[in-house]
Amino acid sequence: MTFTYLFDPLCGWCYAAAPTIQALHDAKLGNIAMAPVGMFYQPRPMNSMAEHAKKNDLRIQELTQQPFSQAYFDQVLGNEQGVFSSQALTLAIVYLESQQLGLAHRFLQRAQTCRYVDGLDTADANIVADIAADVANTHGLSVTREEILTAITEDAALQQRSEQMVQHAGRLLGQMEHKGVPQLIMTSNGQNYMFSGADLYQGPEGFMQLLNAIKDATNM
Repeated sequence: MTFTYLFDPLCGWCYAAAPTIQALHDAKLGNIAMAPVGMFYQPRPMNSMAEHAKKNDLRIQELTQQPFSQAYFDQVLGNEQGVFSSQALTLAIVYLESQQLGLAHRFLQRAQTCRYVDGLDTADANIVADIAADVANTHGLSVTREEILTAITEDAALQQRSEQMVQHAGRLLGQMEHKGVPQLIMTSNGQNYMFSGADLYQGPEGFMQLLNAIKDATNM
């Protein structure tokens, strides 16, 4: 059994699904392929996104109890000179997963907390490199933040791989009934089952009950 997780690192609704994705990793039912779709890959001014993002974030907090701090609203969304882009995060995800399977998931979880709770601007490549190096070193991969920063800002081959991954994930998303993220594809014995964001927002316990019921009903 394998899973493909369709997401964008700056998607607040993907942050809402983070506890469920963590529970799925902990259950060790099969490999989870990280598939960033590039929804926010291209940079845009923060002031063009801040109001929409805050409205969504407050709704997410109300529905799922995932925390969004005042530091995030003030320092990230409130930075009028800021940029809204998941490009550096996506490049770091591709880089880390190429070095050690499972590292991308750990990095995404940490980066989400750093942004939404600690108020760090994870569109900034320097901050992304700091987080990525800390996660990598914590999990036994010896790499410096300078090496990661160079990779995500200057490595043309990494840029190409990341764009190819984004394009592939985007095509997968285009085949789904729902076009937004997050979404999860479960594959077993040649069969696919699609979990929508609403499935993932049930939380770890509710989602695992749903997953097990589907496995039993479909013999996946």
